[in-house]
Amino acid sequence: MQEKEIFLSLDILAEMGASEKLLEFFKKKYPNDSAPISEVLSDLQKVVSTTTEYIVYSDYIGYAGWLILHFPPTQEALVLNELTEKVIIHNGNIDIKSGIYGERFIIGNGDVNIKGGVYVASYAYILANGNINAIKITADHHAKISAKGNIDVKNITAYGEAAISAAETIDAKNVKAYDHSGILANKTIDAKNVKAYGDTRISAETIDAKNVKAYDQSGILAVTIDAKISVNGQARIHGEVI
Repeated sequence: MQEKEIFLSLDILAEMGASEKLLEFFKKKYPNDSAPISEVLSDLQKVVSTTTEYIVYSDYIGYAGWLILHFPPTQEALVLNELTEKVIIHNGNIDIKSGIYGERFIIGNGDVNIKGGVYVASYAYILANGNINAIKITADHHAKISAKGNIDVKNITAYGEAAISAAETIDAKNVKAYDHSGILANKTIDAKNVKAYGDTRISAETIDAKNVKAYDQSGILAVTIDAKISVNGQARIHGEVI
């Protein structure tokens, strides 16, 4: 069910701690000092969809992410049989009935459910103010994937300088990080195999796995680790092994 629309103003945004750049954008775009949040997010989506300048879409993606994290959802779930747009910003759940590939920007105020696999690269950005559910997730280059709830997936892999994070739990069969990437769960990583290579970091409050292996100069950090441990090269594993 769609919730009551939220109307934004400069005063409301300032009181919530919006950045000067976001306030300036709002003031210029909405001279009447009032706009529904769904319209603002739609306008931000249009800007990001039509620009090729990194600094521009980086700023505007940041505005959308801030709004999503500071205001409740107002829209019914967006259901997509296939992903044809590069940018999706929606003030509610997002259900994608296919996979995701390439440089995509997906921001949802709720869960982001993906029926297929995910391979995102370059400066791709996926943010869910809820859970992310998928078959598998691979992030490469500078891609960022973040859930304010849980990430539930069979296999999760990070390459390059990619970052994958969950404010709650990462639940996966295999968790692997390569190069200079990072994988973080604020609470728990629950997996069969956790492996780190290169100069990567994998961290959680608790890691519950069958095997935890660190290679090269990687680091695996947790308060407690319940797993069989293997360390190679200059890799480091920090945490109480139980």
